[in-house]
Amino acid sequence: MFYYLVAILKQKSPLLIYASTSPLENGTIVQAPLLKSTKNAVVLKPCPKPSFECKFLESTQEYFSQNQINLAEFITSYYCTSRPLAYGIFTPFKKNSTAVIPPKSLDFPMPSLSPKQKKALDFINSNQSSLLFGDTGSGKTEIYIHLLSQTLKQSKNALLLMPEIALTPQMEKRLTAVFGDILAFWHSKLSAKKRKEILQKIHNEEIRILAGARSSLFLPLAHLGLIIIDEEHDDAYKSTSAPRYNARDIALYLAKEANIKILLGSATPLTTTYYKFHQTQSIFRLKGTYHKSQRQFLFCHSSEESHPFILENLKENFQNHKQSIVFLPTRANFKHLLCSTCGNNIQCPNCSVSMSLHSKDSSLKCHYCHYTSPIPKLCPLCGGTLNSLRIGTQEFAKNLIKELPKANITCFDRDSITTQKKLTQTLKDFNRHTIDILVGTQMLSKGHDYHNVSLSVALGLDYILKGSDYRSREKALSLMFQLSGRSGRKENGKVLIQTLQEDFFKSYLSDYEVFLQEELNFRQHLYPPFVRLALIKISHKNQEIALKLMQGILTTLPKNKENLIEIVGYGIAPIEKIANKWRYVILLRSKNSKALHQALLPIKDYPCEIDIDPIDFN
Repeated sequence: MFYYLVAILKQKSPLLIYASTSPLENGTIVQAPLLKSTKNAVVLKPCPKPSFECKFLESTQEYFSQNQINLAEFITSYYCTSRPLAYGIFTPFKKNSTAVIPPKSLDFPMPSLSPKQKKALDFINSNQSSLLFGDTGSGKTEIYIHLLSQTLKQSKNALLLMPEIALTPQMEKRLTAVFGDILAFWHSKLSAKKRKEILQKIHNEEIRILAGARSSLFLPLAHLGLIIIDEEHDDAYKSTSAPRYNARDIALYLAKEANIKILLGSATPLTTTYYKFHQTQSIFRLKGTYHKSQRQFLFCHSSEESHPFILENLKENFQNHKQSIVFLPTRANFKHLLCSTCGNNIQCPNCSVSMSLHSKDSSLKCHYCHYTSPIPKLCPLCGGTLNSLRIGTQEFAKNLIKELPKANITCFDRDSITTQKKLTQTLKDFNRHTIDILVGTQMLSKGHDYHNVSLSVALGLDYILKGSDYRSREKALSLMFQLSGRSGRKENGKVLIQTLQEDFFKSYLSDYEVFLQEELNFRQHLYPPFVRLALIKISHKNQEIALKLMQGILTTLPKNKENLIEIVGYGIAPIEKIANKWRYVILLRSKNSKALHQALLPIKDYPCEIDIDPIDFN
């Protein structure tokens, strides 16, 4: 008889001991009886016969590879999570697949590169890990294609990670034109049938290049020789639920441990990424645009989104038969409904946030818990008149239609683009110029390479710039650069920025790297990359219990005499309540990663969530 310690996948369960009549390898996927059901589990290690009677395991034809095991263990320890959750995000290999045999070498005709691009490619090839810091329109995708082709020629497979919103039909078309059927795209909008089909092709080694969102990193792609992380600055690489891993960081860990070539690419790299790669002198700066176009920056010094200067530029661009994109940070029609008499704003009954106004279906919606209610005619507290504040994409588009009745104006946000089919159709229409103006949220800043866009309008950047996050300056400026890169891709273009902080944006227009260097000076001793942060989140339906839990954690956290750990602050969260749960937070800071993790060990089993390297402080 054999006995094993196993983790029940995707369950909030402790590690359990089971028996087996035959020996099992570490990483084997098994069927484990649990209460009245049977769950998938992974064998972690053999153990001595326990003093109690054990239930029996049933082996399957699936297993986790050594790379997957190493990565799951890293996620468990670094992100302070459980093994069942860490292993649960991986898709196992099949024992009868062809993954043990190295794939054959493939050769593809490649697009020609400019002298600058060739220099970048040579630099990347001379480094195991590098950052391609390339301006928007500088030709990063062509370099990616050459790297992918080189990897296939070496009888290896490749992974191209992108944020979900950058996985556009245009990118798919571009890559498929070169690599054909050996390429697969993986994202959240795939049907269950399509997912199953792609997984079978991966098991059969028919897929050699996998392009996808962060979850692609956990698929069973064998013989990995290259990882490319495009738009590495994007927050979408950070998981918003447990385990709260960052795909960019764990890909870097995997590449180092398994000796896989890795490339990060961005026009606006994160300050932390820039610092780390600057330290190892592994940054290649690719300046300028491939088509040598010019951009003119205009500023509208106003807080009014529908300012005459903004409307005039949109009208002129439409009359010149050119396309425009307009960015707003808020979707729906308005962010707030405010009473002009008592100052009350209409909040969600389940969350401490304002309800957003959606005129299309005459409703107020909470963008956190999705609670919906009819729009009240008067203030429910005093009967006063309600005014709308902070215009959203839907309202701006509605107003713009009145100003430009002959223009085809379409919204590009999560309320309008609800399916992959709608995304494909909208981008196809925009590419064919049957849409004149796209009005949208941050979705606009990714995956667009349409040569007829000659005007990018950025509204409401001041809301981002004045946020409470230590990365507010970085977020606002990065977004401005990303949006500006959507215009003037082939011909000259304009970028119109509505802001009351004109001096800030003007300071860095010539080169984003100037901002990065100044931002590093600003963060010294206080923020990443010079320190590590951990956010402890406590939530409970009873506010008193939530408060007591926070106080209990505060007393449990070690008092560090060497000043290695600092409690930056604690108390009720900026958004006090979400989905009827009261929320409290504790923010820790340390210059020593090991000391930070040791300080968190005593509370690992507390009813709280630990977020290592947090990016959302709400």
